Amino acid sequence: MSEAWRICPARGCPQSIPASKRYCPKHARAHEKQRGSREDRGYDHAHRSLRKAFIPEVLAGKATCWRCGEPIKPDEAWDLGHDDDDRTMYRGPEHANRCNRSEAGRRSQGLT
Repeated sequence: MSEAWRICPARGCPQSIPASKRYCPKHARAHEKQRGSREDRGYDHAHRSLRKAFIPEVLAGKATCWRCGEPIKPDEAWDLGHDDDDRTMYRGPEHANRCNRSEAGRRSQGLT
């Protein structure tokens, strides 16, 4: 089965890219530079340490997603979730794509 392709969403860019990519290589670099480092975005040593503390719970299959309340499987991608109203507070593990990142997308589109 062949991979789907699409046009890079950067304004005026005609580059075809795999549908699994966000931008073409040129615009991906510009996007990452604009976002800043993970430390710039608040994922500092304290964040990494707290996330690390949850790893044994997740790997043992005992973690529950704070957002949806469902279990997080040991082989499932997960994030350390922030409080929706106060990004300085952490709520706990949550499903990476299904809950955390999809919620961020919904919020950025004004859907929640």
